Amino acid sequence: MTLSKYSDIAALIEDIYEGAYFTLRANNALVRTVTVFSENRGMAPRKATLYSAANVRPFGEGDSVTATAFNRTALSTLTPARYADQVILTDQRIATDPQDVRVDVALEMGAAFAEFVDAKIASNFADLTGGSFGALDSALTWAHVLRARALLHNAKVPAPYFCALHPYQWLRLVESAALSGTELQQAPAFQDALVSTYFVASLIGGVTFVVTPSIAVEDDNAVGAMYSPLALAYDERRAFNMRPQRNEAREALELNFSLWFAHGVWRPSMGVKLIGLATLPS
Repeated sequence: MTLSKYSDIAALIEDIYEGAYFTLRANNALVRTVTVFSENRGMAPRKATLYSAANVRPFGEGDSVTATAFNRTALSTLTPARYADQVILTDQRIATDPQDVRVDVALEMGAAFAEFVDAKIASNFADLTGGSFGALDSALTWAHVLRARALLHNAKVPAPYFCALHPYQWLRLVESAALSGTELQQAPAFQDALVSTYFVASLIGGVTFVVTPSIAVEDDNAVGAMYSPLALAYDERRAFNMRPQRNEAREALELNFSLWFAHGVWRPSMGVKLIGLATLPS
């Protein structure tokens, strides 16, 4: 019996293509937690200086008070750099691709640049000098977090504070609070807040927790931080932009993307490092 089968015409049938998916990107979360500068358009470094402290002291009747020097010393420097990427789309590609590829390129670039900025800010956590809690190859605990909060308060660092952690650092804290017999077990409202606002939550007075995969993991460990917005800075010199340009010789459209910015510690003593395992518990 002769059968007319699908395999006989398979080469003539067009494949079904769904909409293309984008590379997974993290939400931009850290820029809003630091000091942001945006009024300068040049590439000159921005510097912070620190005044010397006053010296209030008793003095005797008839004594002459010795003047206190009130001078500035260099504290930190933000050095801007330029970052860019480019995609060249031929006219044939634009005309033939069923996807709106030009729009898709812009969406991907915007997400990629935003994620890049957050990763750069997170890389500065290791340079904070206000203290350090936790250890390599050990899980962060709520005791470490509370001590960081107390250390900043004792150092007269003005609130509010942000506590930025890698998702797996945060997971270990949540598990320790949620499982029977562990820290903070007898605080139902605290546990409710952990569940209802998992990734961005205000759980301890004056501290907002921000959970982000933009924090790098090295050898199974990550450096998170608790800090005042003054501890770190993002200095944008030219906002993210797309500049299309025709290339007639190639019959193509160049899509040029760039962002100029600086990042770094600003008042590093206003932040505390939180070091701990950043692996998924088994």
